[in-house]
Amino acid sequence: MIGLFEETLPYIAILVPLCIALGFDAITGAAIVLVGASVGFTSAIMNPFTVGVAQGIAELQPFSGLGFRIVVFIVMYVVSTAFVYRYAMKVKKTPSMGYYGLFEGQDTSNLVDANLVLKKRHKWILAAFVLNLIVIATGVIQYGWYITEIAGLFLLLGIVIGFLGRLSTQNIVDSFMSGASTVLYGALLIGVARGIVIILEQGHIMDTILYYLVMLIEGLPAMLTAVGMLGLQTFLSLFIPSGSGMAALTMPLMSPLADLVGITRQTAVLAFQFGDGISNLFVPGVAVAGIGIAGIPYGKWFRWLIPLLVLQYAIAIIFVIIAHAIGYM
Repeated sequence: MIGLFEETLPYIAILVPLCIALGFDAITGAAIVLVGASVGFTSAIMNPFTVGVAQGIAELQPFSGLGFRIVVFIVMYVVSTAFVYRYAMKVKKTPSMGYYGLFEGQDTSNLVDANLVLKKRHKWILAAFVLNLIVIATGVIQYGWYITEIAGLFLLLGIVIGFLGRLSTQNIVDSFMSGASTVLYGALLIGVARGIVIILEQGHIMDTILYYLVMLIEGLPAMLTAVGMLGLQTFLSLFIPSGSGMAALTMPLMSPLADLVGITRQTAVLAFQFGDGISNLFVPGVAVAGIGIAGIPYGKWFRWLIPLLVLQYAIAIIFVIIAHAIGYM
């Protein structure tokens, strides 16, 4: 809801083994984090990186239209949670249906020690996790922190937890290197995706693509143009993984187009946030890095995701149509 997505990746490494130990699978653990973050990012109630930027370009009051986006969040959250829950229960009932990522084919009975006692130092570690999340949220909202600051905080958190857990300095370093190796795959994918964006931008290819795509939708009836904006934003998200970057690129064209065809600018922003938000679950970027941490192949993740994507895009289309019908401001 407030623009936190990349910040959730470290929690996949915690939830995946926890879910497996509880009788679920790696996809369940990854989905709890990624789908949950995606729903918040898509509804974008107070997201300064997407809705905040897009509304500024569209010359709208910052974070206006809040009530409508809250309704979007509730619907998206209920539907997505039900989807993940239904899958998790199927895996718990029939474990052979699940996929266990890095633990595939291994004995997972020892992931949780039944005799383990929650000691004082464990409570301090949990408190450090919660405090870190609060500090990140505050920094992002109040001071505009982004990747550099967030990465620094997680690095500091790892060191603090190491000392709270009474690990030696060498063990802390070894654990850090082991953890870093699991996210290297995702980091490389993000780097390659960013390289594609740079080529498209520096070669002035993206402007040409965007121009002709806008030409395709501007002649449609107003309602279909609104839906076409959603489709256009989804397509462009394949090349532009940054929500704020896509807002900066597309909203200068979408805002006047909305005026021309009789769509409110707020509806154009809504189409943008849906196209950008939902696609985060499958475009090269955070989600791909997340499933890399969980050890889930992209093909398996995407096949599992297809029914949920159909549901979410259907909800998005319905809300865009409603927004146009009521003159969403």
